Amino acid sequence: MKRFRRTLIVATLALLAGCAPAPAGTGGPVAAPAPAPTGPTPAAAGSVPATAPAGAVNDTDVMFLQMMVTSHGQGLALVRLAPERARQEELKILAAAIEVTQEAEQQTMRDWLRGWGRSPSADPAAHAHADHGGLPVLDPAQLAALARTSGARFETDFLNLLIGHQHSAVELARTETRAGSHPEMRELARRIDMSRTAQIDQMLKMLPPAGPAR
Repeated sequence: MKRFRRTLIVATLALLAGCAPAPAGTGGPVAAPAPAPTGPTPAAAGSVPATAPAGAVNDTDVMFLQMMVTSHGQGLALVRLAPERARQEELKILAAAIEVTQEAEQQTMRDWLRGWGRSPSADPAAHAHADHGGLPVLDPAQLAALARTSGARFETDFLNLLIGHQHSAVELARTETRAGSHPEMRELARRIDMSRTAQIDQMLKMLPPAGPAR
């Protein structure tokens, strides 16, 4: 059973990586996870940081990576609730695939920021992000409430929260493609936009009809 589930997770990752037709409205293949950073990865805190992509970056590039690192952390906290609380195998598999993808992306983005000598996370102060729509994070109270549910109620609330969370990631990625300057950051943003759009399309189909959960 475990081997079968691993196979399904790999298949879901392949779907999200572009081995299947694009979702409606994207106009291209579904995005792959972020590319691995070039150069060595730090072995421990205080070691030489990984080599970041060469070339100049602007404030939007840095803001995009910092906010995405923070957003990914909350997204990971969300999807890690699914294995024990969801009952639909399809939802568990999607959550596992998202976890694998976002862990890899988050590590890559942290390594790039450290390589530029920048903080690997966003400033938590709300006013620091007023000019670009606010920091896209989940309310801790929502996560805590979700962790107390299970079954159909959990699945409905989980999907609604994750759809909203991934939509925020899409909006942030589109800010980078509009105003970022570094080609690799803009390409990463394009791929995140496409992959999260595909995930949202999939999750919308998984939502139950309107009405109370049973």
